[in-house]
Formats: sequence, structure tokens, C-alpha cells
Amino acid sequence: MRSRAWRSAVKAAKPDWIGVALDHLKADLEESGLGRFLGPEVTLVPAPRSAPLSEPGALWPARVICEGLVTRGLGKEVVPCLVRTEAVPKSAFAEAGGRPTAERHLESMGIEHGIFAPGSITVVDDIVTIGRTLMASASHLRESFPEAELRAFALIHTYGLTPEVDRIDVPYVGALRRTGGWIAHEPPQ
Repeated sequence: MRSRAWRSAVKAAKPDWIGVALDHLKADLEESGLGRFLGPEVTLVPAPRSAPLSEPGALWPARVICEGLVTRGLGKEVVPCLVRTEAVPKSAFAEAGGRPTAERHLESMGIEHGIFAPGSITVVDDIVTIGRTLMASASHLRESFPEAELRAFALIHTYGLTPEVDRIDVPYVGALRRTGGWIAHEPPQ
């Protein structure tokens, strides 16, 4: 039940819960290997939600996470340049085989260009299972910022229909690699 509570709290962008997770992350940053993803020189880009934002203050967990990272010195700035242009089904509620593909995510989001040229970008999501939103986000960012170092980070990595998780595990570190016109996910070796 604890892992479901964490998932729900992160999806609801509860700052106290997210703060606990980010404080834990900061304390173990170098040991975990996540220091190469986060830091004072990294521009953080929140992954878009599954639907367009209805108003400026709408719930956006990835942005709340980015802001918490910057507050803790684990990011230089938050640049919310990725936008959802049309809704896609939420993966959490999709039936088997009904989750949006990476292609569908790519088609349903865009990027708002501002005047900034980041050297290092980490796209941040709240929860990732397969990584399709992150792959589409990374594809848009790679196209717009081909010279930038690009990484992806999610606060929680789920394992699908796994029995209840009772502890925070070692960070899952895989790779998003460009293959043709796409960014593909490679699990850790």
C-alpha cells in the first residue's frame, strides 16, 4: 500500500511528499550516479501532462518536481517549453495495449521556443513505466537543441504489475539513445 500512496502523492503533486523524495535524492546524489543528470548547471524541462494545461496554475507534477530540484540546487532553471497540444489517454488508466505510443506522444506535443540556449538539459517526469512520454519529449528537445547534452529523469520508475514495493531502491539508470529520427530507451546493462 505504501508504494501506491507514494504514486498517488506524486501524481497529486503533494509538495511535502515530493520534498521528502527530493531530499533523499539530494543526500544520495553522487553515490546514486544521478549527479550527471542533475546539478546547478542543468536546465530542467518538465515533461508535459497527458492533456493540455487548462489554466496557468493547473496541476503539473513534473513542474513541481523541477521547481523542488532547483530549490535544492539540483537544477539551474525550469523551462516549461514542452506543451501538450492535444490530449492522449493517461497510461495509468489505459487497458492492456491501449497506452499511447511514443509516436502518438510526439504528435500530440510541441515545443515553445524561447530565447535560451542550454548546454545541458534534463527532461523531468513524475512517473515512468516504459518511457514513451520521455522519448517523445527528448525527440522534440533534440531537434530544437541539437548541441545540448540531453538526459531524462523521473522521480519514480514503476515496474508495472509488480507486488507492493516496500522500500526505495537504487535509482534505475538506463539510456535514451537516438536511433534514426527517434530516441529509444535502452535498459541498464
